Amino acid sequence: MNQMKPIIRLSLLVAVLLATSACTTLKSTDDPSLQSSSDPLSGLNRRIYAFNDAADKAILRPAAKAYDAALPDPAQRSVGRFFSNLGEPLNIVNNLLQGKVDGALSSTYRFAVNSTLGVFGLFDVAKTYEVEKKPEDFGQTLASWGVKPGPYLMIPFWGPSSLRDSLGFAIDNGIYYPINDITDDNSVSLGLSVLNIIDTRAGLVGTDAIVDKQLDPYLFLKDAYDQNRLSAIYDGKPPEQFDDIDF
Repeated sequence: MNQMKPIIRLSLLVAVLLATSACTTLKSTDDPSLQSSSDPLSGLNRRIYAFNDAADKAILRPAAKAYDAALPDPAQRSVGRFFSNLGEPLNIVNNLLQGKVDGALSSTYRFAVNSTLGVFGLFDVAKTYEVEKKPEDFGQTLASWGVKPGPYLMIPFWGPSSLRDSLGFAIDNGIYYPINDITDDNSVSLGLSVLNIIDTRAGLVGTDAIVDKQLDPYLFLKDAYDQNRLSAIYDGKPPEQFDDIDF
């Protein structure tokens, strides 16, 4: 019965979304600078960044390196695919909210095939049929509706975000937190959540040296975050930014 909860919930959501889905307001002629977050809370954000950086170096980074050393690459990829597959239902919902029917169908196919033939997502069987992942979150959905990112936020124990994306993350996880829907055992749920965090952090170990070499790592991460979100919002094809030139 526990496994039916997300299916029932999503069925109701999809029925509503099909009737009310919004069309994207994003255009190739948009000014990409409008998707860059402002930083009026720079002082507070920098203090939170210093705290996060210290916690990361003391706890999370060593755990991620140990995980990376202990688990072979194929096993790590399977873990990553498992958690990625759990997020497909949210991809379905957010694709529909953005009017991306093809993306919703791809996400539905991937979730159905990888959850069964792919053994709960451990193997990406759908990709062998050239059905690529179409990741969308509610922060991207809000952006497609014309909501600007607002102020940049450094979230304690989490990292870079914006007011819009923080709200989107809260709504996404409030609607459907997949780990809680696959088990009623709090200890198992906690263990899976910790594994997800460590696996995600292990995937970023290779970038540590780059960040550590920056004169201003805080500003570097903010710029990287804005660029990454810009690419995600425009599905990897953000509009070009032109300098203002008088002819």
